[in-house]
Amino acid sequence: MSLTPGARLFLTVLLFYAGWVKFTFDGTDVYLADYAQRLVILALGFQALRAGFTPPWPRGPERVWTLAALGTLAIMMADMFTQGLAWREAFDNLLFAGVSFPDPPGPAWARVDLTFGLLLVAASEELVFRKLWADWWAGRRGRTDGMLYLGSTLAFACLHLPQGLADTAIAGLWGLLLMAVYRKSGSLPLVVMIHYLVDLWYFA
Repeated sequence: MSLTPGARLFLTVLLFYAGWVKFTFDGTDVYLADYAQRLVILALGFQALRAGFTPPWPRGPERVWTLAALGTLAIMMADMFTQGLAWREAFDNLLFAGVSFPDPPGPAWARVDLTFGLLLVAASEELVFRKLWADWWAGRRGRTDGMLYLGSTLAFACLHLPQGLADTAIAGLWGLLLMAVYRKSGSLPLVVMIHYLVDLWYFA
């Protein structure tokens, strides 16, 4: 499918938000709908995905890895130490009670979700909210990095609104960090790897 960078970005972001409907499903249907949605998004952005994996790793200075490591540690610690605090719980449910995926129906399904499922999450979200967004932004006149970070981070953070306001804010921090790492490294595999390992830490 031949789409302009702007049209591809708009369509894939729209598909992400349309995926909220999965939270009305029951049991394993939630997972199946999520997997299907992300596979469609990856198919729509396949050319960009393939291009993003060449070269696979950043060839730049080591400070990119330092930024990734220190940024990841800082956000994980902030998230971990505020879990369960009264003010965070109140903020999280300020507008509505958050929703989440049901527990996997068994150990085999859990293993599939922690491997295949989380890889789909990381690859699809980094493809759209980092690479496709940066590719589209590069072709705009009068662009500024600040607006690139703001737009992509807001879109990525608000995707997590069903999980509550606190989780949305944490997602915004991840969005800022991952865009910074992507912009400095030019490596889609690096941000996919970070995203996957962080999600594995959250859900394992």
